[in-house]
Amino acid sequence: MAVQPSESMMATVKGLVVDQAAGEAIGALGGSGVRAVLLKGASFARWLYDDGGARPYNDVDLLVAPAQLAAAGQVLAGLGYVLRCAGAAPGEQADHATNWDRPGSPTIDLHHTMSARVGVSPATCWEVVSSQVRPAVVGGIPVEVLAPAALALHVVLHAEVGKLKTLDDLSRALSRLDQDDWKAALGLAVALDALPAFGVGLRLLPEGEAMADALGVPTDSSVELVLQASSTSTLARPFDQVARARGLRAKAALVGRELVPTPSFVRLWFPPARRSQLGLIAGYFYRLAWVPWHAPRGLRSWRQARRIVVAGNKAGSSSP
Repeated sequence: MAVQPSESMMATVKGLVVDQAAGEAIGALGGSGVRAVLLKGASFARWLYDDGGARPYNDVDLLVAPAQLAAAGQVLAGLGYVLRCAGAAPGEQADHATNWDRPGSPTIDLHHTMSARVGVSPATCWEVVSSQVRPAVVGGIPVEVLAPAALALHVVLHAEVGKLKTLDDLSRALSRLDQDDWKAALGLAVALDALPAFGVGLRLLPEGEAMADALGVPTDSSVELVLQASSTSTLARPFDQVARARGLRAKAALVGRELVPTPSFVRLWFPPARRSQLGLIAGYFYRLAWVPWHAPRGLRSWRQARRIVVAGNKAGSSSP
């Protein structure tokens, strides 16, 4: 009788594949004079799951200086990677990183800032974060990963309601660091203009809420931040964008883009569209049905986020 591999074993094997790709990319980038900092992945797994627990990760996250972003893209292209969703309209892809794909390899997320929840410019983010690193070896290659305080901040900014993996990361980070460590993470959040997001993320768990209160982290928030920490953000954010848009023309343009996105987005969102023109046409028809079908759930999530923000603002204004 064949023995089925355990979840931990599968995560370990997958991690080795991702680490190999990370080492290859970082080695090539360094050889071209591009400095890259490895985010998440092996750095999270080795720090938070040293008890043997499984922490699966499927892609490579690299942070580079904005001034070297184009050079980094050229290096990845030389390794056979292709920029995903090239030609997409603003808002159709992540605003903190670009995705690079190569057949048979893990995706590389090339970050020009640590997270979408960071408020400072990418250049300032790089200046702060690149000074908070320590050496490691990943995929047999010397790399730089975040130091504990920066790792803790990234864990908080990465946490999302409904995503057990990210909440487990947060729980483990809270159990490993004391209040002084979290003070250091708080200082980085202030330096990166990520204090509201830090508060929202930390308060996703009861023990995190206790730490946030102990540190005096304000409860200031916004609908956008609450949605960023939600697993339904993809469905709900369009409602927030439409609500914040000024004028009927701007609102109509957002609705139209949601219903009829660019071909690049459709090919990414609807895999059959990548194979033929007929598949692309089918993708557009499917989109016209998919958006109205999922809109009620997104609307509920957006309204819930608004209620959370209003309740938090009332609690903050009534506190002594």
